[in-house]
Amino acid sequence: MNFINYKWKEVIIKRILNKDIIEEFYYLALTDIANGRSITELEEAIELYEKAEEYEACAGILKAIHESGYMTIREIINKVRNDKRTN
Repeated sequence: MNFINYKWKEVIIKRILNKDIIEEFYYLALTDIANGRSITELEEAIELYEKAEEYEACAGILKAIHESGYMTIREIINKVRNDKRTN
């Protein structure tokens, strides 16, 4: 029973860390977009991370690409600033 509880804790911690990694890459990519990096450059980064099997990085960058399509640069900057203040 103790082994099962330990394994579940391990799984939960891993998922939390994975979410943190995704969010970190999401904000990094949003910052890159706000600073003028092209979507093509971010897509190239996704390819590199895919080859390295860093799928959390890919997910975060992809999330930023998709969301940035619905926001202005000013909205992106404000989102990054506001979210950094709350974290």
